[in-house]
Amino acid sequence: MRKCLRALFIGALFVGCGLFSANEGTCEVIELKLAHFMSPMHVQHRNSFEPFSKKVEELTEGKVTIKIFPGGALGGPTQLPDAVKAGITDMAFIIPSYTTGRFERLSALDLPFMVDSAVHATKVIYDMYDKYFAEDFKDYKVVWFYSCGPGQIQSATKPVNRAEDLKGMKMRAPSAYMSKAFRLLGSTPVGMPISELTISLQKGVIDGMLTPFSAVADFRLFDLVKHITQVDMYVSPMAVVMNKEKFESLPAYAKKAIEEASGKPWGLHAAEIYDQEDEATVAEIQRQGKIKIITLSEGEKGKFMKEVEVMKQDWVEEMAKKGIPSAEILEAVHASAKENR
Repeated sequence: MRKCLRALFIGALFVGCGLFSANEGTCEVIELKLAHFMSPMHVQHRNSFEPFSKKVEELTEGKVTIKIFPGGALGGPTQLPDAVKAGITDMAFIIPSYTTGRFERLSALDLPFMVDSAVHATKVIYDMYDKYFAEDFKDYKVVWFYSCGPGQIQSATKPVNRAEDLKGMKMRAPSAYMSKAFRLLGSTPVGMPISELTISLQKGVIDGMLTPFSAVADFRLFDLVKHITQVDMYVSPMAVVMNKEKFESLPAYAKKAIEEASGKPWGLHAAEIYDQEDEATVAEIQRQGKIKIITLSEGEKGKFMKEVEVMKQDWVEEMAKKGIPSAEILEAVHASAKENR
């Protein structure tokens, strides 16, 4: 009798697991890895990556969990795109402009004075993606796109009241395109990931940098930065991407949960976090009174724009040589920016 009951129990367990496997892919919890290079205290870790992970877990009733690896544990800023492709991590936060020459169509958004905010940039990216940017990401499953807020000129040494004031300054540039912009403005660009700002300012490696307001809070720069010139010069398109083969190997319920928890709505949420962080940082700067914010007149801002205007035509010509319809893309970006403003 005992043998009969034991056989029935094992048979029922086997059938139950078989039905689960047929419908949902596995009896075991699926753990995915999400890597980024920022601190676990960063606003995106707390308000974007963690809530996304929890939402996926809730949607799958705990059958899919996402473990987050911050601080570059699975790769630095320039390594993460390859870490995803190699399967070192299943997902990663990437800044495409950190790997020059790789996401070339999207680099139209790296040009100066294209959009006004993180949300604005994110709307343009999604507006343009299917027709123009998808080819850049053919090796990945895009989880969501977004952007940081507009970059401001932040100085630890002297105020920048005019474009001419940048001449001779050593300025951290967030991308190859902003390095070119600084050269056109007479500065010496210094390329480095945003995570190296604090020590570089402390050691005098740079006089300042081009970053969003939020960087002051994110990297605790309140005692290092002395002047911020609001120029809204650039944004950095960003993405969370996933290993394409890994995504395709997941059971249907897991794919559905990831897509429901991400996409354009989550990208706009993540972008809004950056815009709100910019506003909160400005309020804190004004409360502390240690950093002077310089507001340019339209005429002075126009001088900045004039000095770097050549970059757009240079980009069109450079990309056209590679067979990319760059003039069409740039025109479409401008049209989308106007429509989504």
